[in-house]
Amino acid sequence: MRAWGTIYLVRPEWDGDDEDMDDAVVEEYEPAKSFLEVAPELWRLAGNHERAATIEALVDRVYERQRRWMTASEIEELLQLLEGVEDALVGTVVDEHWMLRPEQVPELRKRTKYLHLDENRGDLAVSGVAAGISDVYSLRAILREALVRGLLISLD
Repeated sequence: MRAWGTIYLVRPEWDGDDEDMDDAVVEEYEPAKSFLEVAPELWRLAGNHERAATIEALVDRVYERQRRWMTASEIEELLQLLEGVEDALVGTVVDEHWMLRPEQVPELRKRTKYLHLDENRGDLAVSGVAAGISDVYSLRAILREALVRGLLISLD
């Protein structure tokens, strides 16, 4: 997986030529690509390592291509893989408000890389998983937008 970049919604007819990029890019979301890092972490915290690995494999497949584009079927697959993560976390990792108990933070900090659980957040670290869930909501909105508008997703 790659960290921190931009997700672009692009017209499917674009040939990938950088000279035409301004016309091909319909929307860009920065640093939304980090959302693709957070989602597998959340699934691992919820105990579903298989779903986390499937998300990572999908993103890695996209990165292995010359044109790092996610097809409509991959966008749909990713949407399905994201479904239910918040429900899986409530009652097992977070409370009904998506908050951690303060004593959980040090242990979870060791097991995560992309969630906002840093010591410099102080008391706000208990909301780090909530921020991650919010990132997944944003990612879902981006994916749905691409599908509704008939666009593809390009990762930088």
